[in-house]
Order: sequence, then C-alpha cells, then structure tokens
Amino acid sequence: MQIQLGCLAVLLLSGVHLLANKELENYIPTATEYPPHNSGVYLAGELVVVDPINRRGGIRLDGDHNPKRYAEGPLHYFAMLPYGGVWYNGAPAMLSDIPLGTHINGYFYLPPKGEENTIPPPAEKHRSLIPNHNHAVSIEDDVTFYSRQGQTWKILKIDYDTNKLDAESVGTPAKHGIHGKVTFDFDQATRVWKDAKLVAMKDIQLGAEVKMNFGWAAGWQDKEFGLNDIWLDDASLEQAKEIQRRKNVRYNRIRWLPGKIDSVEDFDFGGGLVTISLFDGVAKQIHDELHAAKDKRVAVAAVEKTLRTWRHRSDRKFGKIIKWETVPNPRPGFSGILIHMKFPELIHHYRPGNNVRIKSDDWLFVSVPPEERIKSIEEREKVQQFRLP
Repeated sequence: MQIQLGCLAVLLLSGVHLLANKELENYIPTATEYPPHNSGVYLAGELVVVDPINRRGGIRLDGDHNPKRYAEGPLHYFAMLPYGGVWYNGAPAMLSDIPLGTHINGYFYLPPKGEENTIPPPAEKHRSLIPNHNHAVSIEDDVTFYSRQGQTWKILKIDYDTNKLDAESVGTPAKHGIHGKVTFDFDQATRVWKDAKLVAMKDIQLGAEVKMNFGWAAGWQDKEFGLNDIWLDDASLEQAKEIQRRKNVRYNRIRWLPGKIDSVEDFDFGGGLVTISLFDGVAKQIHDELHAAKDKRVAVAAVEKTLRTWRHRSDRKFGKIIKWETVPNPRPGFSGILIHMKFPELIHHYRPGNNVRIKSDDWLFVSVPPEERIKSIEEREKVQQFRLP
C-alpha cells in the first residue's frame, strides 16, 4: 500500500509540474508586469524579414525533418514586446543591426490581450506549421546565445572537398539550441576572424575552441546549418562586441532610454511621483550616464508599444530623480533598475503600463528621423498590424 501511495504521489507531483510548465509556456504578457522567469517558448531560425522601425520581423524556423514546413510553410512573423531585447555579437542591438540571413535564437510568448491581430495568423492550411507564440522578449544571434551560457565549439574536422566542418560543443551545454557533434557547411562567404582581422579557413587548427554564428544551408529542412562567422580568439569577438556596443549607445542617446511606468501617485494640486522601470537590452553605459546625471533634470517622453515616439519636444515633461533603486534577479525584459521621479506636471500618458523614453540632461537633443515618429492617429492605427510581405 505504501508503495502504491508513493507512486500516486509521484504521479500527482509530475502532473502538477507539467501543468506549471504549460502555464509558463503559455503565459500571456501584460502591460503592467514583466514575464516570470523560465516562461515562454524557445524558437530559432534564420532572420529573413525586418521592420526595424516597428520592431517586427520574420524568421524561417529551424528545420525539423518536415518537408511540408520547409517547402510550403510561411515565415514565422513576430513582434518585439516593448521590453523585448535584441543582442548581436555579444552586445545590445536593434533589429536593424542584425544582417538578414543570420540565425537567431529567441524566447516568445502568446500575444497580449487585444494584440492578437498584430501578427496576422497564417492561412488555415499552414497553422499547424507555425507556433502561436509570436511576441518576443529576446532575440540573440548564436555567438551571443551560446557564449552567454558558456558553450563553445571544438573543431574536429574540416573537409575542403565537400566544404563540411565537424565540431563538438564544449563547456556548459546551453539550455536550448544544438549540442554534441554537429556538421556545418562553409563556403567562400564564411568569415574567419583572428587577431581582429579576417583570415582564411586554412588558419583554423583542428582541436581549436571557437565561437560561431550560423546561417542557412542547403540541408536546412533536416536542421543543418551553414557558418556565417567563426571567431578564433576572444580579441576578435571583443572587437565586434565593442563596435556593436557603441552603435547601441549612439542609438539610445538619440532616441532616449526605454522603460515603462510602474506606478503613479498624483499630487492634490498637480504633479506627482512616478516610478519607472528601465528595460533590459540596452548598453550599460547608457544607464551609467543617466545615473551620473540623475541630480539634473530628466525628460520623460510618451511612446507607443513599438517604442516609437510622437514629438520629443512636446510629448514630454521634465522631472527630478529622487531615488535610484536596483532590484536583484530581475525578470526577463527588466534591467533591474527602478527610478523614482517627482514631476511638477504630469501628462495623461503617465499611467501604469504605458511606455516611455527617458533623456539625461547631458545628452545632446537630436530630432528623431521623421519616419520613426508617429505623426497622426491614422498612422498609429495603420501600424497596429504588421503588413506581411
């Protein structure tokens, strides 16, 4: 009897565990909170289409030995959540920074309520081929994704007659993605980096531990990959990372630092206290610069879910940071930084769940390119739904 009761308890616990996992996988994001840890689903594929202004795109999902998906299936289109971050070459990035043809890894959620049509569903005959999870909290190229988790690759064999390279994963296996012994394709377009410059394939030594970015291969249907980049040393990757980091700093100084309103306390006669959480996926230097100037005035502008602003000069107010707070173990999309601000005046947009962009007084004011701004209610409505190619 005790054995039977023990087995029943194990089955019940397993059922609860599976139910909890399913709930995390099918978590529906909301405007007022960040997603739980280990939620959403992992998806990967080749980046094929990008709408960088509205932070949307389309990927050709990794092959799964299903010829119907590869021959007939459409792209998996996605939208970045407002707090969704993008990384390329180990540094924060924008979707426009990732070259088309790059293999990416991401964590995706079901659409938030009211945004089910942001990404139009595929035709009925293709719906079994495309996941419903189409709002991304993170997008990373392979070198970022695997390096972050401690996985690299050891070169086992290079065949110049067939243009095949055999490698084996070493280090800490990544939670998702590919592991073990893998055969990759390479060709004359594969870039090999050593001493921060391009070298030849023949400079790769057997047994070397390297880092790589993948791309499309002729055997994609059967989960085969080509090689876009191979880094033979850390110095070469650090150079690429630094170049990308600087681009991200420049971008966010001009467009301002993204975050969302967490809470608002209105004063009786105007103004109020506003708590803002800063998004992840931004170069640390930007947060440091805002912190260094926190005793000066800070501008906070209204933005849409796509992080597009209207007019920085008119749709913003100046406030003062009265407290800078760091939260341990932040949820996905959250940098862990909370700023508590006091405003003499509040605009209607300052409400919990709404997104904002924040400007340090030390940053030069630069007008955002006109095509990036929302210029009318009609335009805002028009871009609610992703126009598929």
